[in-house]
Amino acid sequence: MRRGFGEQLGLPGALGSLPLAPLAREYQELMERQLEAGLRYAGEALTDPQEAAAGDSFVSVLDGVALCTPRRRRLVDEAALRSLADARPARAPVLRLLAGIRRHDPALLRRVLLYQLLPLLRQGATGLGLDPAEHGLLAKAARTLPVLDEPRRTAAEALAPLWSRRRLRACAHALATLGPEVLRADPRLAGLDARLRRLLADCDRTLAAAASGTDPAEAEAGYLRVLSVASDDDEAVRGLIRLGTSSAADAPLTARPAAGGRIALSWPARPGTHWRVLRDGPGLGRPLPVPGATGTASTAIDTDPPVGLRVRYAAFPVEDGRPTGAPLVSRPLLVAPDAEELALDDGPGRIAVRWRRPRTASASVLTLTGPGTGAATVRHTVDRAEEHVFTDLEPGTYALVLTTRHPSPDGGTVDSPGVRRTGTVHAWPRPLTALTAEPGPEDGVRFTGHGGEGSEVRLVTWPEGTAPAPGTELRTAALPAPLPWARYGAADRATPDGAFAGLVSAVTVRGERALAGPGVRLDVPGPVGAPRAVREPGGQVRLLFDWPSGAGAVHAAWDGGELRISRSRYVREGLRLPLGPGPRHVTLRPLVPEARPGDGAAVGVPRAPVGVDVPGEAVVRYRLLTRRRGLGRRVPYAVEVSAHGHDPARPLPDLVLVHRDSVRPRHAGDGTVLLRVAGAALAAAPFQTLGLPPAPDLSRPPYALRAFLLGDGAGAVRLEEPALTTLVVR
Repeated sequence: MRRGFGEQLGLPGALGSLPLAPLAREYQELMERQLEAGLRYAGEALTDPQEAAAGDSFVSVLDGVALCTPRRRRLVDEAALRSLADARPARAPVLRLLAGIRRHDPALLRRVLLYQLLPLLRQGATGLGLDPAEHGLLAKAARTLPVLDEPRRTAAEALAPLWSRRRLRACAHALATLGPEVLRADPRLAGLDARLRRLLADCDRTLAAAASGTDPAEAEAGYLRVLSVASDDDEAVRGLIRLGTSSAADAPLTARPAAGGRIALSWPARPGTHWRVLRDGPGLGRPLPVPGATGTASTAIDTDPPVGLRVRYAAFPVEDGRPTGAPLVSRPLLVAPDAEELALDDGPGRIAVRWRRPRTASASVLTLTGPGTGAATVRHTVDRAEEHVFTDLEPGTYALVLTTRHPSPDGGTVDSPGVRRTGTVHAWPRPLTALTAEPGPEDGVRFTGHGGEGSEVRLVTWPEGTAPAPGTELRTAALPAPLPWARYGAADRATPDGAFAGLVSAVTVRGERALAGPGVRLDVPGPVGAPRAVREPGGQVRLLFDWPSGAGAVHAAWDGGELRISRSRYVREGLRLPLGPGPRHVTLRPLVPEARPGDGAAVGVPRAPVGVDVPGEAVVRYRLLTRRRGLGRRVPYAVEVSAHGHDPARPLPDLVLVHRDSVRPRHAGDGTVLLRVAGAALAAAPFQTLGLPPAPDLSRPPYALRAFLLGDGAGAVRLEEPALTTLVVR
């Protein structure tokens, strides 16, 4: 049966020194993968969970790392770890990291596992898959070791990564955090501390020689030697920055403020050279690397510079993380971001200022200087606001300086360099305070008002619902075209050519600038179009016209009467007036629709009436003269025509007599014209008898004859026909 570990040596000789620091560069990554796999310590990845629970497989760590069964013990080497990683995919990341640690240092694998086991055993953890003989032995030993609190555990686990990057000053700080008790308990840590002290003592002697020397080249070489040993030696870094500053008349590294409070850095390119950019200055404990400023690029952005401090930037050429030459150094730069997106807008007697305040600014200070020599200066300070309006300004050009105030680390404040702009207060028109529309008693409207002295007043219409409020500041180029028929302050009244219903707005204009004024709503009907009169029997006259758009009704008036007719009635029945047989003059005036509830109050503008002269009733009569022929049949041989009541100043239409077989003609083109009497001849001889031409068709009944009036004024002359039976010859 297998003996217990150290059975012959006793506890002190068997255990020796136990580790209080892992001293593995891969330790942080190992912890991350271990937590992902749900392992309490990395050694649990070596055994099968079921076999470990049954006691058929366990790990031995005191005499090298081995996998054991009750009858066999097998040391774990790199090949075995990789074979286990291939067989157990869920734990493969942990096993491969352990294989890497084993490859670098065979003893380091045992050290890492013991470092993880000791705090677990001190807490009484069980079921770790550890050799039972070693479990009790290590649990007793763990209680004799110094306890690592969180800061000391962090320092212990950071030693190896810091040492691998030659950050010896940080290593010394980590060892100081661990304390002498821990160093005495772990001989390897004590050896590391002794070696570190020797290296840093050499660095300190080199630093002192470089600082006290007078040869810049020797000082630079000394600082670089120190950094080749301790890459994080702040004194050596600052010594190189001071040397670069003394010779940086042209500042080979340019640092300038950029948007968002950032600092843009640029320096001459060196192909293939890797750079490390540091930020240094009074108030900073040590030179700090600029995040992301690594690689071969010759530009960088400091996204979070310390506000309120004067800083200097240095770009170090590096190789494998070690500076290889003197840095390129910038001029000192006060980190106090200016405001951004500064914009000035002028208005009547004012300048409105808008800007975007930096997130670190505690206040913004605006200084406005007026035009001319000896001009007054106005200063205004705002805290969190990002806009301000200067009022009561005379026209002219003003100079504005906007600075932002930032808190500094010493408890005071610093001001940014300031953003400068110029703005002009232009001469604006005076506002129109009132607008009145005065309709005339018969026709048209006149516009008057108050205010707007010395300014041009235009009357415009805006699209419905878009009229700006009175006092709104506008640009002349954006105004609608002026109404061609409306003039502000004109002596005569005017009306539009067609119908108009809407808001007439006033705008005062001066040069390129304008002010919206009040408005007045108008309702103007369109004119009556193409009026004409047609006489009907019984003294009735039918009036025809194009209905005026926008009119609610039309008012007809004549000597002795008047009538109001709506559009629906006009369309349905027409307009007939009892004017009698004599001549008459009728006027037609469109009327504004009556306002409906809910409509805005509108000024109704009357439109001049349109006159229609209705001539007296003119009548043309005709009858056929017949004689008997044959067996009692009567045939026409002449026509008797007479005219009565016509106006001598108006010409009469022509009279035509039309012949058609079988049926009566319906219009002048519905048959053959037998006879035509000119209107002038009819007016000259109001009564005449005209013989019919000798036409063969007149002797061959049946046929019909009928007269029609043709030409100008035919609609105003009534044609009286004889009995229809006398017009048909059978």
